[in-house]
Amino acid sequence: MAFTPRRATLGWAAILALFLIFFWYSRDAQTQPYRAHGDGHSQGAGYSTPIGKRLAFYPGTVKPPGSNYSRILVLPKLKSEHVGWISEELPGLQTAIYEVDNPSADYRVPRNKGHEAMVYLTYIIDHYEDLPDTIIFIHPHKSAWHNNILLDLDTPTTIKRLQDDRVGRQGYMNLRCHLDPGCPNWIHLDRAEVDFDQHIKPEEQHFSFELFQAMFPGHRPPPVLSQACCAQFAVSGERVRDNPKNLYEHLQIWLLETSFEDKDSGRIFEYMWQYLFTRNAEYCPAMNSCYCDGYGICFGSATKLDDWLKKLKKRELADQELDGAQKEKKDKATLDEISNRVWRLNQELNAEKAEAYKKGEDEKYRALERERVPNYP
Repeated sequence: MAFTPRRATLGWAAILALFLIFFWYSRDAQTQPYRAHGDGHSQGAGYSTPIGKRLAFYPGTVKPPGSNYSRILVLPKLKSEHVGWISEELPGLQTAIYEVDNPSADYRVPRNKGHEAMVYLTYIIDHYEDLPDTIIFIHPHKSAWHNNILLDLDTPTTIKRLQDDRVGRQGYMNLRCHLDPGCPNWIHLDRAEVDFDQHIKPEEQHFSFELFQAMFPGHRPPPVLSQACCAQFAVSGERVRDNPKNLYEHLQIWLLETSFEDKDSGRIFEYMWQYLFTRNAEYCPAMNSCYCDGYGICFGSATKLDDWLKKLKKRELADQELDGAQKEKKDKATLDEISNRVWRLNQELNAEKAEAYKKGEDEKYRALERERVPNYP
């Protein structure tokens, strides 16, 4: 039978209708409640509909310059750990402190498992509908080796200088600017077992394609996962809600049910947060952009920051040289020469650091080192 123009029109209309039905069904399927079982140890870790499946997030919403952002500090602690530094150095900052080994604490978790991961997920699930502009997830330590050198490894200084507009714009910000350890090219899901490095990154042995699919059902596993260590980050409330709540619930159930040891399940999340909040398997921002746009410490370029860090290394070597010379009881002239060299390097380092802090107060300098944002349609 001849295919008349009217019949053709009806045919295309039917095809369009089927397409729309398929589109809306697929869209709704991504937000349906889901419960999965299995921890990724076996080939049979099952899943059905994709959860939070999205290729990329759009840049977040930034308030006009000078605007206030609401904040909360979320952290886990043991009863034996003291966090008095928060009220002393960050007065007025809203907190959600989870005392994970205290069943009568104000903030509690279903189970003390997975290190900080259980606390982070529990806070998001319990407060999903009422989140502040910026959520800062940290450890309870006032100072730690994995904090930033230019912030004196100090947690209160890190929080005070954190720029909320960067968190809002990026959606997610690892609080550590230095990329080592963790970036780039860090956790390989396809690495042969004989090539695992049990000293540098023993956690890699626990990662696999099956593990990734168990945690993110319906998502295509990447070959590599990378971000700077060590599970301290800030995320915008807007970005948290860009994922459906049931994704966080699914991840919490995975954490509760997994047979991985506590330290291992926590370390697994350490290299999953960046995917959860950016959909980038590898998230390794330029160190100078992190320092400048993230904390208002602007040297002017990646090269200039690198020059400062090289000078710092030179000063540290001079410190070691002086210490060795003193132990060997070198003559006064030798000790004076080394001491003067240390003093000059310190003077230069402090002056350049102070200038970087001063520049960071000016939005134009922050904008110069800020990453370019793609123009999404």
